[in-house]
Amino acid sequence: MQFIGHSVFERRAPALLDNLVQAVFLAPLFVWLEILFYLGYRPELKKRLDKAIEQKLASLKREGKVR
Repeated sequence: MQFIGHSVFERRAPALLDNLVQAVFLAPLFVWLEILFYLGYRPELKKRLDKAIEQKLASLKREGKVR
């Protein structure tokens, strides 16, 4: 399902195919942190990360690298 979503909507291969280490080690860490943030872990850190991500996405959109 992930492969279909990436190919149809993003028109690129999933990161799993680019970097196996990232897929095996960092993806579970990402999910774990999302669960912890959902449960209230370090809300100030979550705010800082969300703000940094918004700024990065805005920058990429201005450069035309993302829709």
